[in-house]
Amino acid sequence: MLTHKLNVLVVDDDEDDLFLTCDYLSRVDTFTLQIDQEVSYKNALNQMLQDRHDLYFIDYLLGPHTGIELIREAKDAGVKKPFILLTGRGDKRIDMEATDIGAYDYLTKTDLNTELIERSMRYSLQRYLSYTAISESENRYKEIFIKSNDIILVLDKEFRLVTFNPMMTTLMGYGADELSHQPIAGFFVNHEEAVKFIHHIEDNRAENKIEITLLTKGGHRKIFLASSSVIATTDGIGQYQAILYDYTNIKKAVAEQLLKEGMERLVRTMAHEVRNPLTNINLSLHELEKGISEAQKPLTDIIKRNSGRINDMISELIALSNPVDKNEELLELAQLVRSAIYLANDRIKLKEIKLAEEYNDNGCYISGDLKKLQVALLNIIINAIEAMESGAGVLMIRTTVSGSQALIEINDNGNGIPPENLAHLFQPYFTQKKNGMGLGLATTHSIILAHHGNLEVQSSPGVGSTFIVALKAVAQESKFNMYPRK
Repeated sequence: MLTHKLNVLVVDDDEDDLFLTCDYLSRVDTFTLQIDQEVSYKNALNQMLQDRHDLYFIDYLLGPHTGIELIREAKDAGVKKPFILLTGRGDKRIDMEATDIGAYDYLTKTDLNTELIERSMRYSLQRYLSYTAISESENRYKEIFIKSNDIILVLDKEFRLVTFNPMMTTLMGYGADELSHQPIAGFFVNHEEAVKFIHHIEDNRAENKIEITLLTKGGHRKIFLASSSVIATTDGIGQYQAILYDYTNIKKAVAEQLLKEGMERLVRTMAHEVRNPLTNINLSLHELEKGISEAQKPLTDIIKRNSGRINDMISELIALSNPVDKNEELLELAQLVRSAIYLANDRIKLKEIKLAEEYNDNGCYISGDLKKLQVALLNIIINAIEAMESGAGVLMIRTTVSGSQALIEINDNGNGIPPENLAHLFQPYFTQKKNGMGLGLATTHSIILAHHGNLEVQSSPGVGSTFIVALKAVAQESKFNMYPRK
């Protein structure tokens, strides 16, 4: 909206021309004008830099300088208000040069009158206000684009990346130069999903979101909810815009919640449907043993062992379904790891496994349940031992601190885990062992989650596996000492 009160600066080193221009301005009745005059190039530039005026009238000839130079220098210094260039006679070259540097209008002095000056002022101010509104709008959208927590990207007709916001480099782990002009299909986990996404954005169904999975530079899977739209371009070719919402942690949390709820239902059913008849079996067996011969005792021993195995399985399930029932105490990270290794020491010696330990945690402490965390680590260590060949296995256990996280890395050179099994690794009853129940890693996963930690696995078939346990580090120290340092 145009204001009626304006401060105007007229710059002209010819005093007669300066007087005439200001006289015309004084007769303008559309605005209430405060008119300032300046004959010096240097003083005029200083006044412009103070940003006190709403509009500038500048003569083309200013001694050894030109009005073009003054406008250019002022604009380079950040002056944004409108400039109107004045010249003694019409010159197309000067007109075009003035337009190129951003002058809002170009007037010939021989044609000047109050009406022409008023119209030029009005049009220049309207253009300035429109430009300012567009610039502010662009800045707002640029701010949203840059600071968005979602990936915002633009694809060309060949579905190559044209532009993207910083969140794409943050979440995907690539540098901007590694992403620029790359086909979006190259970041998908498989070709079929990439084709499905491209068909989705071609259909221009912005109201529908589609779930996609992309691979980061580090090889990690990221799950996104993607929405897209077609955007018009000045050349008429058109481009595609997509917004990707990082759904990875939510998806993981939902899966973990479903796992927890499923385990709780399973345990309730198992405890009720199995333990009651199991108790009756054990009581009946106790009575039968009073009247059987020594020759029949091996049979009752088999019943006892299998009854005990069933009871142990139920106990392990109960521990899995109630990992939150834990005792909190301050534990030194290295001492916790040593205690788990101590419990696995017989198995390590039996299979002649070479053990390497590195403690780079600077005496870091965590808060948790000693017994449950020992079980969690022991399960991983035992799995690693069983995956390695006797006499050739190397078990590497390392502790480090990264920011606020205490990290335990357990690495083996065993058989590795097939890619198709990784997604099921922490599910109850999933096992590749002949005599396994598939509860060890499920229990470990549940215990780590109950301690607000995270468990990741990296594995290559034929090379080995690395399990990384991340727990929250505690800043304070403690006198807790479970096993003496080596």
